[in-house]
Amino acid sequence: MTRTLLLALLLPIAMRAQITLYTVNNGVETPIGAVLDLGKVAAGDTASVHLRLRNKGTTSAAIRYFFADGVGYSIDRPALPFAIAPGNVQDAQVNFSNATPGPLYPANLRVDSDVNSVSAIVIAAVVVGPVLTVFPACTGSNGPPASIDFGLAQAGQLRLCNFSLQNPGTQDMTISTFKVTGAAFQISTGPSAPFTVPAGGAITFVVTFTPTTAASYTGSLAIETRTYVLTGTAFNTPLPTPLLEFDAGSIQSAQQRRLTMRLPTAASSSASGNVNLAFVPDSALVTDDPAVVFLATGTRSLPFSVTQGSTLISIGGQTSALFQTGTTSGRIRFTLSGISTAGDATTTLTIPAAPISIDTATATRRTGDLDIQVTGFDNTYSAGVMTFTFSDIFGQAIPPGAIRADFTQDFRAFFTKAQAGSAFQVRVSFPVTGDTSGIGSVDVQLTNATRTKLQHLVFQ
Repeated sequence: MTRTLLLALLLPIAMRAQITLYTVNNGVETPIGAVLDLGKVAAGDTASVHLRLRNKGTTSAAIRYFFADGVGYSIDRPALPFAIAPGNVQDAQVNFSNATPGPLYPANLRVDSDVNSVSAIVIAAVVVGPVLTVFPACTGSNGPPASIDFGLAQAGQLRLCNFSLQNPGTQDMTISTFKVTGAAFQISTGPSAPFTVPAGGAITFVVTFTPTTAASYTGSLAIETRTYVLTGTAFNTPLPTPLLEFDAGSIQSAQQRRLTMRLPTAASSSASGNVNLAFVPDSALVTDDPAVVFLATGTRSLPFSVTQGSTLISIGGQTSALFQTGTTSGRIRFTLSGISTAGDATTTLTIPAAPISIDTATATRRTGDLDIQVTGFDNTYSAGVMTFTFSDIFGQAIPPGAIRADFTQDFRAFFTKAQAGSAFQVRVSFPVTGDTSGIGSVDVQLTNATRTKLQHLVFQ
């Protein structure tokens, strides 16, 4: 009876928490046994395994020790100590890399918590790995992950990559694993595994990429200790070069213009992409004009599409697209992306330099002051000199006649700081002694690099 009571008291303490250790592959957990074998690792490469600590208990567990003690091993995990709530997990990664070939590199993988400890022996063999050379027109990357890109290929057409597999070691190398996976990828010429590459020698082989439809493709090339990701993109027969057309009339600043797109001949297949615009200003004071955008989205890119057998191109789901020309002289360049065409459809519109454009102008009397306010834009960013000629209520010029003021530096400072187009608002005040009721109007001249703009204002 006493023994039964003792077990009943100890049981809740033992079940408080339990840390277990797993490997995870494609989301599937596998308990780690006494030995975790990383297999063969090419000298200088890194082998990594996804680990998971799971707390199966009903209380939080404090992880105090979590290391893989061995030459070439490391663990990516949170800083110690850290806690795992009941029912929760903590992922980590054990890594191994060594440049010296050897039959066995062991490590003691151990996890200590305030409840229990878990351990396993990790082993890896370091071998001299084959060296793969990728010849143009394909490209290779050491990653991670290591990859080979076959680039663009027309759907239904074959594109091939040539490879050389070298043995840099002093002993013959046996290649037991040599295969390609993935739709559209295939080894067309080369040896069948297993085969031997002599010391210091090399073999060549060819992998083909034959996509059936326009899409992005992935696959893999496994060669002994290494696996390379294969990628390629297929496109349909190029479209005839699209024609970008605009509504009639000369292109100027501060306009809303309409873009339409069509094909000179019917499309052989349905296709889609993006039409993009970019702006290059004439003035060195600014680098852009953010008002040059498509109106529908306020952005510089819109999707377009065309259906098989049609010449009409839909832009953003519409038959045309409106865009703003901004308030800066320069060039708007339209380009296409995400699609293959028979020729370059790039089209450029030139926004010419123009005199200062005045939106509103007012002349106002105040006690002791005459205020002149002008809003507008100067697409050359060269405004500066302003001339004011005051007249009485009978239209006679008031001495001393034309009053010239140079605000060039003020305009330059404003435009440089604003970086938002050439729109401006200027207010000039003239102090007056005595009665201002006899001053009837003022002629304002605003000058930029093109010519002078004259505005006649009546005082209110």
